[in-house]
Amino acid sequence: MKDDVQFRSKKPAAKLSMELPSDKLFLTYLNLISKCEGEELYHMMEPVGEGIMKHTHIAEGIELVYSELEGYSPHYQAEKKQADALEIMYIVEGQAEFELQNRQFVSGDKGDVLIFNSKTGVKKCMLGKNGMNCISLILFSHEAVSFLNDFFKTSDFKIADFFKEVRSSDSVVSYPGGPLLENLFLEMTKLPDDFSAFRIRMAAIHAILIMMNKKEKRDLTDIYFSGTTGRKVQNVRRLINANLDREISIDELSRKVNLNRTTMQKVFKEMYGVTVNEYRTKSRMQLAKNLMASTELSITEIAGRCGYANASKFSEVFKKNEGMLPKTWRK
Repeated sequence: MKDDVQFRSKKPAAKLSMELPSDKLFLTYLNLISKCEGEELYHMMEPVGEGIMKHTHIAEGIELVYSELEGYSPHYQAEKKQADALEIMYIVEGQAEFELQNRQFVSGDKGDVLIFNSKTGVKKCMLGKNGMNCISLILFSHEAVSFLNDFFKTSDFKIADFFKEVRSSDSVVSYPGGPLLENLFLEMTKLPDDFSAFRIRMAAIHAILIMMNKKEKRDLTDIYFSGTTGRKVQNVRRLINANLDREISIDELSRKVNLNRTTMQKVFKEMYGVTVNEYRTKSRMQLAKNLMASTELSITEIAGRCGYANASKFSEVFKKNEGMLPKTWRK
């Protein structure tokens, strides 16, 4: 940071409302450490969690936040619901599982995009063993639409169509980011130079336009592409999540990503802290909880959707992992 950085003392929590300027949002539960040339660095305050956040103002209605989180507990959901806003999160490193206030669950891993609307509150967040680094674009819908129309000298952007599926969803929309979005989000975190502010702004706008055009929660065409061992192992995880209803074998996974079986298993454990089969079981249990909380499907039907041939085996695995039988959990 530059020598002229200004250090501030802890500020009292502010109340978020529709009238609150977006650049004040981050004072709600954060301690401002420093401020310099349009960037602010914060340390999270208890009881919200442990970690740092760096905030950059992109444009009217568009804020950029880079976070390095060691622990996180969302305590601002009531205030968040007062604003028509979205948080688009790209996970750079680590993993997280979110329990929503409507009892649905969603998880994200390195390379995933998760989009939260302001109406769907998060009850609990469980981070991976090494925490999580993520980049978030926070969009205040009306202001962002107005900015995009001004920026492109058009009236084509309509509030009714702005992330329509996401804003009306009762859950978190998530999908693998893919190479293009990864490059754009990482561009937003590069060290400053003479033109970095302009590049960051263009990368953010480009990413928003791409994600506005995403129609499916999971774009399975993103599953297969060549890359490093780490990227291939990310594809293994995505293949598992796309095939939770069937027993796709270790050998089949290694063939699909063109990676040696032993290497795949070793690197998967190093990246995610669990084995391939442990991860599959965890994802199936998460799917089961979502289905039990949000549908009227029978336990037998849910077992089938989670890849179990019968309800008895499913119940056995569920109890081992969750500490109770599925019927009890559902009640």
